[in-house]
Amino acid sequence: MTEEELAAESDKSPGVLMASGYIAGAALAGIVFAFMAGYFTDALEATKAWMLAHNPFFDEPPGHVKRYADLLSLLPFVAITVLLYAVGREWILAAGRKKGT
Repeated sequence: MTEEELAAESDKSPGVLMASGYIAGAALAGIVFAFMAGYFTDALEATKAWMLAHNPFFDEPPGHVKRYADLLSLLPFVAITVLLYAVGREWILAAGRKKGT
């Protein structure tokens, strides 16, 4: 394979495609959140009130460090990071590659 062909193949690897999807998904989520924050403030306040009432990790009593809320928010981030690493190393979701090329 030439250097250009190698570069083109590496750009289509599952890890690169998944990382691109993460970037696109985060951009869309940011746009949706900004739209909601600007136009649906009542819905955001209702959601916050519901979370305060039903999620013990969302807000802790005054004077306490909010360490559990931060830790809980790290769990999905760690999960998608491990998933991206596993896909990038082709441990899972490996693309079918021809042997000897």
